Amino acid sequence: MRIKAHPKLLTTAEEVTSLASELVKHDMIALDTEFLRESTFFPVVALIQIATDEESWLVDPLALSPEALKPLLDVFENPKILKVLHAAQADQECLYTSYGFVAKPSLDTACAASLCGYGDNIGLAKLLKEGLGVQLQKGHARTDWTIRPIQEQLLRYAHLDVQYLLPLARKLLEHLEKHDRRGWALELSARLENKKLYEPNPEGLAHKLSKSGKLDRRGLATLIELIRWREQRVRSLDVPRRRVADDDVLVALANVRPKDMQHLSAFRGLNSGELKRSGEAILAAIRTAAQIPEKDLPIVPTAELPEPHEARVIELVQCFVKLLSDELEISPRHLITGDDILPMLRKKLATVEALVAADVMTAGAAKLIGEELLAIMSGKRGLSVKNGRVCVSSVGA
Repeated sequence: MRIKAHPKLLTTAEEVTSLASELVKHDMIALDTEFLRESTFFPVVALIQIATDEESWLVDPLALSPEALKPLLDVFENPKILKVLHAAQADQECLYTSYGFVAKPSLDTACAASLCGYGDNIGLAKLLKEGLGVQLQKGHARTDWTIRPIQEQLLRYAHLDVQYLLPLARKLLEHLEKHDRRGWALELSARLENKKLYEPNPEGLAHKLSKSGKLDRRGLATLIELIRWREQRVRSLDVPRRRVADDDVLVALANVRPKDMQHLSAFRGLNSGELKRSGEAILAAIRTAAQIPEKDLPIVPTAELPEPHEARVIELVQCFVKLLSDELEISPRHLITGDDILPMLRKKLATVEALVAADVMTAGAAKLIGEELLAIMSGKRGLSVKNGRVCVSSVGA
């Protein structure tokens, strides 16, 4: 594969417009971003890499205004062009927080790979080696891509990071088509196009943190208000959350609920500078939660824990599902998770339709393994060891 790599960074509106005019001729393009967020809340997009089957380009977003980039951003939203990315969530977040949009329609090669037997969260270098036999040198994770000029070796690396995405995507799509999973891969990729993923969600984070069991309903309401305060604060300052207050500090504050500055000043975990600047705002958040009527307080989520005998069943079923997933060349998490096995066990679901209706499995997963799953749950399948391998066998009535 020989792709023309344009060596010069695109830094003018005219160059971007010309690039956009070329890209709209294609029905599929590859896209990647390099960004920095060590000292900021919002990722700083430092480089945009784009490729077709014949050429690749590097765009310098630091030298271009959003208006100058608009022709390119329009391409990223063009419904007739499939955008191929790898591990797309970080790239989509960068595009949304920087420019207010996400690339769509998209194909995430990491999602596609998980439906083709390559496992979960596989890195691009490993996927290229296993899928195309291409050895991609990594090792630039700590590169500061905001520094100009960018070294020549880094420019070569940036091109390589995007040049193989389309050949990879085509191979994955061929496999997906063969197994009737193309739509499934596009559906998984489309979930990362949901802008709500990249917006503040105090309630969602608070419910996740409250599963530790340390908070009552009033405490959960307080945690929601404290997270809402912190989200506004870090966005206004553009600093990482830890610079203001980490999650453990907010959970402890929600549990103790200081009533005045003296009490708050004695609280461990808040630095003195932030306490001085935001002490009253923190107390205001606590008071807001204190005024919520009892009947309106949020319900504290509780994690359902399996009994010892249920835990052993879950382990057995997970082993069985892993065997099926290997045979089907699909990641086990797309079939059923440990959290979903417990309700299936307790509800004594007996039909494939019931599995789907109870939201234990998706229709696609139920079609693949629903009958086999019910068979092992009803004692019609067994696991044994033969020649050092776990095998599935049918069990008579």
